[in-house]
Amino acid sequence: MKDSTRRIFEKENQAEVSNNIEKRINQKSFTQLVSLSLLNRQPKIEFKSIDIKQQPQQQNYLTQRNPNVSSLHYRPDQKQKTTVSTTEQIYSPITVRQNTSISQCNHDNLSKEKKNPLNKLIYLYGDNILINYQAQDSIQKFEFLKKHSISSNLRAKMVDWMVEVLTSYKCKDQTFFMAVRLMDTFLYQTTKQHIPQDLHLIGVTCMFIANKFEEIYPIKLQIVHEKIAHKKLSKDEIRDKESQITQALDFKLVGTTLSEIISMTLQLINQHQTMHQLVIYLAKIVLYDYELISQYNYSSLSAACIIIGCNQLCQESKDEIIAQILSVLNVDKEETIELSNKILNLAKNFDKLFPNLENLKKFNKNSTLDIIKLQK
Repeated sequence: MKDSTRRIFEKENQAEVSNNIEKRINQKSFTQLVSLSLLNRQPKIEFKSIDIKQQPQQQNYLTQRNPNVSSLHYRPDQKQKTTVSTTEQIYSPITVRQNTSISQCNHDNLSKEKKNPLNKLIYLYGDNILINYQAQDSIQKFEFLKKHSISSNLRAKMVDWMVEVLTSYKCKDQTFFMAVRLMDTFLYQTTKQHIPQDLHLIGVTCMFIANKFEEIYPIKLQIVHEKIAHKKLSKDEIRDKESQITQALDFKLVGTTLSEIISMTLQLINQHQTMHQLVIYLAKIVLYDYELISQYNYSSLSAACIIIGCNQLCQESKDEIIAQILSVLNVDKEETIELSNKILNLAKNFDKLFPNLENLKKFNKNSTLDIIKLQK
């Protein structure tokens, strides 16, 4: 009796399963019913199926902005004017550029830029990035050694030593430019008067901070203590000075440098490959000179360095490129030409002005040959 009952029960189950399979085959839908079984024997809650074919086509916010939805991920419309206001004193002859329209020289090469994603990004956002650089550049230091007993020659020796250290550890140029900026800005904003013996600790700590900020694999504190400072500075001294520098800067480590403004400007005028190496070398020379770096903004110095590179490497089209430089950076022509002559004179007489500082030549041999050509 039990066997017959089991057979009947199995046949009914098989029939029910087969019927369910046939129903699933006949039911041609892209989605399935989703059931949620709650615990404690509560009733099942079933959600209705959604047919994909009947769904309205969803907008792609990456290519088209929905005015009803606030999203950061959309392609921007036509560039609009942006104003930058600052209450800080701008001490060099430059005003922050107000117009964000891209330079005409880039507009002519738009077809080429569309093929390269990086160039396309520069075309779309490079002008705004440069405006942001100039807004940060307008808040700069002025005569930052005036309240300290540190001489300009001693500062130049520190800059030269930074070249040796950061190049030996294969750091980027941007790390060097940032380290110098942090050192100068700290000396300008600190309320404490520093003596020449303090500059070694300040320079080492600024290199340590810039390294952590810019490099993918920064130099560890142990290496800084043993190899760079040669155990003359303890780890605690470097940590304490790092805290002092960040507090003096109000933890605002983000800021522009000569390297950033030069690189973006050369990208906007399509001369990055032609002039970048020479212009960056000239910018490094500028960092040695206290009078130039303490009296002019980075934008004016960048424009002057690029004009020198243009006169050297782009003689056939130099008038057109110089006009583009002045337009992109929004600097005065006569003052920039005068500043470029000062920088050129500094480059020609670098050995006389800084006779014992050899690291810049040692680690930039190709650019040194270009400077020799300028002397002829």
